[in-house]
Amino acid sequence: MARPTRTAGPLRRGLTLVVVLVVLALVVVAGTLLRSQQPDARELVTVAPGQADAVCTVGSVPDAVAGASPSATAVAPPPTPAPPPTPAPAPTAVVTPTTAGTEGAPTATPSSSAPSSSPASPTSPGTGATTPAVTPPAPAAPGGSASPSPGATAVPTLRPGQDPSSPSPGTASPSGSPAPGSTAGATPSSVPSGAPSVAPLPSSTAEAASGTVVVVASGPTDTGSGASDGRVTLAPLGGGGQDGVTVDRQGRGATLQRAGSPVLLQAEGSIAPTAVGGVLNSSSDGPEAGLEAAPCLVASTSAWLPGIASGASDRTELVLSNPDDATATVDLTFYGRNGRVAVPGSPGVDVSARSSRSVSLSTLVDAEGPLTVAVQATEGRVAVVARRIRTDGDKPAGADWVVPAAAPARQVVVPAVPGDDGSRELVVTNPTELRTTVTVSVLGLQGPFAPAGAETLDLAPQSSGTVQLADGLAGTGSGVSLTSEQPVTAAVVSTSARDEAQADIAVQPATPALVRTGVSAVATARDTDAELVLSNAAATDVSVRFSLRSLDGVEIRGGDILLAAGGSATRRLAAPGSSYVTVTVPDGSSVTGGVDLVEPDGSVAGLASVPLVSPDTSGPPPVVEQDPGASR
Repeated sequence: MARPTRTAGPLRRGLTLVVVLVVLALVVVAGTLLRSQQPDARELVTVAPGQADAVCTVGSVPDAVAGASPSATAVAPPPTPAPPPTPAPAPTAVVTPTTAGTEGAPTATPSSSAPSSSPASPTSPGTGATTPAVTPPAPAAPGGSASPSPGATAVPTLRPGQDPSSPSPGTASPSGSPAPGSTAGATPSSVPSGAPSVAPLPSSTAEAASGTVVVVASGPTDTGSGASDGRVTLAPLGGGGQDGVTVDRQGRGATLQRAGSPVLLQAEGSIAPTAVGGVLNSSSDGPEAGLEAAPCLVASTSAWLPGIASGASDRTELVLSNPDDATATVDLTFYGRNGRVAVPGSPGVDVSARSSRSVSLSTLVDAEGPLTVAVQATEGRVAVVARRIRTDGDKPAGADWVVPAAAPARQVVVPAVPGDDGSRELVVTNPTELRTTVTVSVLGLQGPFAPAGAETLDLAPQSSGTVQLADGLAGTGSGVSLTSEQPVTAAVVSTSARDEAQADIAVQPATPALVRTGVSAVATARDTDAELVLSNAAATDVSVRFSLRSLDGVEIRGGDILLAAGGSATRRLAAPGSSYVTVTVPDGSSVTGGVDLVEPDGSVAGLASVPLVSPDTSGPPPVVEQDPGASR
């Protein structure tokens, strides 16, 4: 009897082959679909260790001509004349001048190792030979980014709009925070096409005076005399123009006087994770009369700036800085009182390599009332700040540099809201397509409380709204906590008030919680009262430590501070010269803070705020590399 033919083996092998082919086909199709859903960026941003950079925007920024296309090429900052260098003593230098170009620029006086001398103030003549001599500054501003420096490590300055716990810029956060220009759960609406004009503000504001840049290595003071394995340097972003300064010892600092264009901060070695920069300006006349101060910034791919304006008597100029070797392109999305603000022309703005560019919003946006801009890079990265200038008729009424706020989240905190006289306007932006109600809580000295008349704020989709806080702050420096059903971001616009004095403005942005250490390179200034304001948004008490140090690394004042749950605490800061402040916080805390500066005398009631930044959380800056597959 014949045995039947066995076909199960070949059939099984055939079916297996078919399944494998089907799976491979699905993988190819899925890859194609996923690639088609990716942004049109032509570059990949990857992290490369050993490089560090940031930009401190000061003085004037070259502008595109009125009516120019957004893709016009920006011009690198020009050289700025400066006073002759100050003679330097012979002791071992902690701060050394770094030649960046022409002669005759201000140089820092090397610091003596003797801790007993008093440092010079950023706004007063030098009082000793311990730190760089300083002359009264003119308008200064933060901003920008810087170009990578081989051999350096992470630059410890604020990364605009980024929470250390949030994902990379341009992606959604666990809390549902949208990327700038996008909305939660929806595709952003298109922007009308055409060419917007890009132009400076009137000459009185575009031709800003020079300012003072402060840089510190905020680690424990190094009292040794051996060779240092790190340094941080300030030099013009565009190259040339004036000498720079270098700090090569932990705990020390230096000032760069009369900087007339954006300054590049570069750090390397052991100092890179502790280096922080800041800018300071004090002026008694002109459109920027008053105080302006802010931290230097690391470039990023996204930023949110609430607290700006674009009206006849309240104008804003965006300053975009590109630290890299390739052109960066950004899109601008505006949120006003009545929703998204239409912008005529292409949304793309190009910023040439290693340069800064200014964009006057008065030529781009026509919107009275609260305004927020979301900046999203489609190529490269930029650091962005805004110069806001307010007028009363033909008289100046305040100016400030607005730095990016924390990215939208369901809970944000605006720290260091001044407690002095004057109005306090809370600006909140809802970038999502859903209406939301925001609950406002003041983190006061005795704990949290609802501000009178400002307990809640209803926001329409993709809009910005305001509420007045002055009557609900109890006259003390504090933080403001916001909770919402939808992700929001915020800032407080503070206006000073003093009898027979011109008003000034200061914008306090929402900031992420500090991680390990918070630093302000600007803590005190001549003829100015300074106050450290710390807030704890957590439900439990927390103990922190603060230290006020001279630029020689000598502790002037320090101590522990117990922050109650949902509460704030303040400390007056005073120093005979330049100083910086550090705050050490426990891991996982919800502490935020800043330094408020007030001019108690004079013809202008100067007011400025500097948020604390965590230097070692910004990480190494991204390096732009070409993506071979982006063109497929």
